[in-house]
Amino acid sequence: MENSNSRDWTALDYDVLGVILNKMVSLYDYLQFSLVCKSWYFLALRHKHERSIITSKVTQLPMLIVPSKDGLEKQHCLYDLTRNIVRPVDFKFCFNKRCCGSSFGWLIMRDETLGIVLFNPFSGTVIYLPPVATYDDIEWIPGHIIKAILTKDPSLYPNDYMVVAIFGTYKRLCLIRANDKTWTYYYPTPNIPFNDINICGDTLYATEYYLNVWKVEVENSEDESSSICISVKMVHTIEMGHWVTSYITESSKGELLVVLRILDSGEEQFETVDFEVYKLIHENEDEMRRAVEVKSLDGDAIFIGDSQSICVSTKEFPECLPNRIYFTDNRYVNLVVGKLDGTQDLGTFNFEDGSFEDQYIADPAQKNLPSPIWIIPTICSKDLDG
Repeated sequence: MENSNSRDWTALDYDVLGVILNKMVSLYDYLQFSLVCKSWYFLALRHKHERSIITSKVTQLPMLIVPSKDGLEKQHCLYDLTRNIVRPVDFKFCFNKRCCGSSFGWLIMRDETLGIVLFNPFSGTVIYLPPVATYDDIEWIPGHIIKAILTKDPSLYPNDYMVVAIFGTYKRLCLIRANDKTWTYYYPTPNIPFNDINICGDTLYATEYYLNVWKVEVENSEDESSSICISVKMVHTIEMGHWVTSYITESSKGELLVVLRILDSGEEQFETVDFEVYKLIHENEDEMRRAVEVKSLDGDAIFIGDSQSICVSTKEFPECLPNRIYFTDNRYVNLVVGKLDGTQDLGTFNFEDGSFEDQYIADPAQKNLPSPIWIIPTICSKDLDG
């Protein structure tokens, strides 16, 4: 039998290597594959588009965008939570402007003209969108976007994505489709102060505080115009006695999960003190669901904050600790109640024993910069430049 130590792995058949590449879920493993030798690099380059599609279908392990140690506003790093290291990167953007959200490796930001900008820091691609504007909110701050997500990756679906946002004092919904010139707004009566939005499967969901969950539907207007309208249907409702903020995501098994982040009002700001997770079960023909509290994440890890809420299977990424909730600061809550002293409320919650663990520890000197935000690494041409 041939000694495996002397085998020339670079001479493996390209079809065999292609099968191996397509079995790799982790983007990190794919990039490591491309560094083995020139022939493997060129094969990885040929499979780059297929890899982009694979990584768009299987949630990748996010990293944390953090400011550089030298404090430069336009220079940033990526914090790798699995290795507890900060990696320098060569993408640049102005970190002192708040990110409204992060989806599919894109940042959703506000520029100086109050317009909304989609920016992919890995490829450098920029998409400019019109500003969000409303006139019935007497306390409206122009460009005040609380949270925004993408429904699809604009790199793969340049004409078939939407940006959905929660905006303004009343925390209403608005959205814009690819190639639209204006935003579409939703003004419910009575008002519904939305807290989180996410695309789960092919369905858009939004949460209020507590366990109030809505299905969001986007339909063409009844007139002959190309405009659209937004409507919502309640799928679950319950009020709770303590102060919580809620997030919605989809487990690696396709289950709809609501994460309740329980906050305690300290002297300086709200602080996260506990988490509860509920699975929404669809039992009837109508839209209503039953909430069942879960005591285990079944090996998944959940990432929440200003970014799109993400759930990752640690079976696909064994370097990530299972049954953990990785959270970043909820700056909006503290801003609303005037308790913003610069301290950042971020860490890791061990769902098995209810304990809190440290992750990235922010530099106190950078307390006035926006909080770190999760981002999913994506492939661009320079990743495979030799």
